[in-house]
Amino acid sequence: MAEPLSSLIRPELGPVLPSFARFAPPPPANLVVAELEGRSNPGDVVIDLHGRGGWIARAAIGRLRRSLTYESSALTRLLAEVVLRPPDIRHLDAAVNAMAVQPRGDVGLRQALNDMFASSCPTCGRTVVVDEFIWDGDADAPFRKSYRCTTCRDQVGGGEHRTAPTDAGDAERARSLPARGAAWASLLARFPSPDGEDTLATSLLDLYTPRSLVAIEAVLERLDVDLRAAPIEAALRLALLHVLLPASKLNSYPGRVAALRISHGRVRTPGERQWREHNPWHLFEEGCRLVRGFVQRLEATPGGPVQARLGDDLLALLDGSANVALRRGSPALRRNASALPDPAQLAEAVAPGPDGRPRVRLVLSQPPVRWTVENLSFAYLATSITLGRDATAELPLELLVGPPPRSEWGWEAATLRRSLAAVAPVLAPSAQVVVMLDPGGAEGLVAGALGAVGAGYRLVGALLTEGDDVIGGTLEFAPPGASAARGPRTRANVPLREIEPAPGDDDRDGGTDAAASFRLADVERAVTEVAVEVLRARGEPARFERLLGEVLVGLDRLGHLRRLVGTRTYAETEARSARSAAAFGLVGERAGTAGSPDDAGATATAAEPSEPSETAVADDADDRADRPREPSGSTPPVGSSDGLRSPAQAPADSPVVPSGADHVELLLELVVGELRRPDHTRLVELEPGRWWLRDRRDLESAALPLSDRVEWAVFSLLSTSGSMAERAFYDRVAHMFRGHDTPDEALVQACLESYRGAGSTADTLRTDDDLQARSRQHSELVGGLVEYGHRLGLRCWVGRTEQRHSYRGRPLSDLLSEPEQRAYLPLVSRGDVDALEETDVIWYVRGKAALFFEVEWTAMIAEPLLRRGQRIPTEDGVVRFLVIPPERAELVRFKLARSPLLRRVMEDDNWHILKSDHLRTLLELEDVGLDGWAPFLGLDPEIERSGEQLALFG
Repeated sequence: MAEPLSSLIRPELGPVLPSFARFAPPPPANLVVAELEGRSNPGDVVIDLHGRGGWIARAAIGRLRRSLTYESSALTRLLAEVVLRPPDIRHLDAAVNAMAVQPRGDVGLRQALNDMFASSCPTCGRTVVVDEFIWDGDADAPFRKSYRCTTCRDQVGGGEHRTAPTDAGDAERARSLPARGAAWASLLARFPSPDGEDTLATSLLDLYTPRSLVAIEAVLERLDVDLRAAPIEAALRLALLHVLLPASKLNSYPGRVAALRISHGRVRTPGERQWREHNPWHLFEEGCRLVRGFVQRLEATPGGPVQARLGDDLLALLDGSANVALRRGSPALRRNASALPDPAQLAEAVAPGPDGRPRVRLVLSQPPVRWTVENLSFAYLATSITLGRDATAELPLELLVGPPPRSEWGWEAATLRRSLAAVAPVLAPSAQVVVMLDPGGAEGLVAGALGAVGAGYRLVGALLTEGDDVIGGTLEFAPPGASAARGPRTRANVPLREIEPAPGDDDRDGGTDAAASFRLADVERAVTEVAVEVLRARGEPARFERLLGEVLVGLDRLGHLRRLVGTRTYAETEARSARSAAAFGLVGERAGTAGSPDDAGATATAAEPSEPSETAVADDADDRADRPREPSGSTPPVGSSDGLRSPAQAPADSPVVPSGADHVELLLELVVGELRRPDHTRLVELEPGRWWLRDRRDLESAALPLSDRVEWAVFSLLSTSGSMAERAFYDRVAHMFRGHDTPDEALVQACLESYRGAGSTADTLRTDDDLQARSRQHSELVGGLVEYGHRLGLRCWVGRTEQRHSYRGRPLSDLLSEPEQRAYLPLVSRGDVDALEETDVIWYVRGKAALFFEVEWTAMIAEPLLRRGQRIPTEDGVVRFLVIPPERAELVRFKLARSPLLRRVMEDDNWHILKSDHLRTLLELEDVGLDGWAPFLGLDPEIERSGEQLALFG
């Protein structure tokens, strides 16, 4: 099975309804497809633990997989109905038209609702339907109106929106309806009361005028009464979501629609005094058009239209009677237990298919929805109005009447742990679990890792994206009882076995002894070992986003994460999260009811806290005694034992982190604190958030920089394949670089842009670079530099490997005189003999000056700058030039921008960049001298732009 190449694909979102853009954003469609195709085969079952509208299920059935999906809320379940079974556009249009003409009084629904917004045109006096009225605060009537007049649009003013002051008739219609009539009471009954009173629901309905409430209630009445197909019904209710905020007082004037925010049981109104009363029927029709366009875009996405066959449980998927099973809420809920086979059917559920492969092979999910003030407030309003009281009761309503939700990442870890534990029995040993994280930083990565480890899973891979605003990263796990190994072992895996494990490392089942051996000193030492090994293997500085994932994988492989989930801190945070989740409904059922998480069995029970053994405490204290102490009065580094402890909770050497803290934040502080320890002897932070090696032995054993290896791989693929499709290209790169060596998409794209030929397309990639031609050009530049140096009256040197290359039919060595060939270079400039002899060209005047030239046709500049250049000391009279072709200028710029190490070496060692086309121009000049070189130096030389002169000798 091919490895997924999702790490090298720029995430792209599919069609999104505005109401769900922030509430429950979907996963990037192309990443989901890549994960499905790379980790599963047709006929396999894919489980989505926390669905956000059926997106993963849609991609699965579009590629002949089957999906068991647990939707996060009633609203996302409503969206999934449309995503998985898109209604026919003609049937949707017919349903809207039929609804518009349904009788309401003596006229149709559309006319009845528009009559409440009827007015007269000041220009022609004819009746018009107002789009919106402008109100001033709590006035009893609007003062301005916005409308279109279809009668006089061709005579005066055209068909654009017009605004005019309201008249007496407008004021009379605004006052004609009672403030709290039958429509108000009907809508109020749809809201559950989190505080036992109707104050919150009343304040929400007060955001609407009486006629807006009448219009919304009239639309709901038709939706509740009329019989329609389920996809059509779901589409119309989704269209109603578009009405809710724009029709309220949150639609300020002038300005945009403000977000709904509920805190301490009160609605926070926007600061603008004036607001718009938009015609609800017009908004509903606009919402129908949005849903219609959404459905059209769905059918136009790659894979074409799909039609799900809905089933009830996993067995329906396995016997082929259905290809999607939809559930609502967490897999750990008792009401969802029927979706998974009981023990008597378990053997059948995990039995191999006809081809001998187990069917339940992949769990692909996003993390649980994180409830914020805005999305919870909107969910409360939208679910109550569109779906009713029972569906809304599953939301964490207590958060609305209390303080704003606390951002405790332990909640996410606890919810994910319960979900993974619930589905673990039906996963095949070879199954893979992938969680695509939301943007938001490192906390989500740590929370996901700890949640899965707490459920008995093994962390296989962890990747935190750098600066991407679509997806925050990915986590990959192996189910309980399976090996964590995936594919060939990489260089970073081997040294981890050499780190001395703490007691209990070989006990994967955990227990009191293993939990008691959790020691901060062991974790800190492991963090350093893993980070150093990753940096050595990558061969270049790495950002924290890249290091964190590998550190977590290493900590899990060494057993430290398993021990952490057995500590008192994890148990208390888990128990607190479980209580909060049950009380607030985060898992979909209320506390104290049948089927609540407290009754769900072991999957919802937090681990019992374990006390540290005296031996563990003593060993930890001994380990810390060997470390240099901070000066008196200094602040301990974040993540050290002193930085983690609370004076009233734990002694300085306690292996147990303080009670009541969030274990996700504490582990993150521990990792960051160890990386940033001021007295660190093996790591150095070159710039905020980017680390490199400090110890000389580690530097000497470091591999070639990953960016240079990726560049050479890109050139090799393009030059040897003849032509290949862009997708096949990324697939090959993904197979060549795995684990910690996985390059980011920006690096691969930069290399591809530098080497792709002028005639390349997405289906046919080729390069214009020819290795033999580049070698000849290299020899010509070297020979030209030697001849130019002799014209200046300087002695020259040509690198040992270059001397045998041909220049104008003769070896380059023939350009050197006998004294130059026998020169002892350490007398020319101090430095390593081998490094001096391998330099492409040296101009020198013994005892006075030396000019070094490194001629490259690639952007692989780490070898001349770091490996050779660093072995030649910088001193007065030493000037260095890096000659590159103009086609590599942007790639060199990219590498310098992402590597503080290269930038520092360029500045400290007096390097100057000279493009090869400008060098040829200089070599052809009749006037001999270095005075005219300054305008030709740099990635953006003055010869190519206007600007100040660049100094030759820095």
